[in-house]
Amino acid sequence: MKRILVACGTGMATSTMISEKIKGILEERGIDCVINQCILSEIASNASNVDLIVTSMRVDEEYNAPVLLGTAFLTGINEEEATEKLLEILS
Repeated sequence: MKRILVACGTGMATSTMISEKIKGILEERGIDCVINQCILSEIASNASNVDLIVTSMRVDEEYNAPVLLGTAFLTGINEEEATEKLLEILS
């Protein structure tokens, strides 16, 4: 079971859209996951025991898990590349 944290400015709309896209990608490949959402300022307090952090904006902080910029899952631009990185990190 992979644990993913998705963060955006408000922890609602954008992170929900990214979460749903990631969930669909992983389900298609038979990868079980739990996805939690938060706002960007809450990443540090929610990032323990996660395999991946996906954000709607670039972050400069270092966390205990890899960080993937998730805007490609919103716009569709470079989505294939983002999907490859997602799968590489979680494999």
